[in-house]
Amino acid sequence: MPFRPLRRRWAKRPWVAAAALLGLLAITLGVAVALVVQRWEAAAGATSAGDAGAAGSNSGALLTATLYYVTEDGRALTRQETFVPLEADPLARARAVVEQQLTPPPSPLLSPFPTGTSLRAIYLADDGNAFVDLSEDVTTGHPGGSLDELFTVYALVNALTVSVPEIVAVQIMVEGREVDTLAGHVDLRQPLEPSLVWVLDDEVLENPDGPDADDPAGEPLGDEAGGNLGPEGDDRT
Repeated sequence: MPFRPLRRRWAKRPWVAAAALLGLLAITLGVAVALVVQRWEAAAGATSAGDAGAAGSNSGALLTATLYYVTEDGRALTRQETFVPLEADPLARARAVVEQQLTPPPSPLLSPFPTGTSLRAIYLADDGNAFVDLSEDVTTGHPGGSLDELFTVYALVNALTVSVPEIVAVQIMVEGREVDTLAGHVDLRQPLEPSLVWVLDDEVLENPDGPDADDPAGEPLGDEAGGNLGPEGDDRT
């Protein structure tokens, strides 16, 4: 059988060549469209992820946190408001509040925590109990007085329960372990609910002469001196 050049075969069948060309163009167009769609979907996915991340951090919104520091005379706690990032996750909010509470207060207020105390970890149970793990500085550097220990414990308990509504009670841990007390006075073997017994009220804070201006002898503060240190006979001190 004699050999026939391929070109001559195509020449005799022009419709075959046209069909092949159209098929090639269709394949090329399909690939191009698929690439465009793939790139569009990838861009849309990246935008959605970015929007979700922004929503999780509330786009830079701030939470008003209430912190507690010791008054200049060392005889009560006082409230101070500050701002921390408003996170959707209550655990993240709690961490921000604790870290802020451990920072030095504005003068002339005093920190209820020994120098160097830091947050190691924080956990939040489904029942609203928070477990705050602090560094050993909170015990090794503690002055040891019963009132000082109360200030340390309830500054943290109050700051968390007031600033993070999901938290109802707080248990303090040290170096990853449960402890009986920080300095021998306040029982820390279970989560503690908030108490404002040792917190001065706003009326006292507005007194420029201080809560004990009329008490030069240094007698313990009570209702007579304008303080709000709780009911008489409280045995938690």
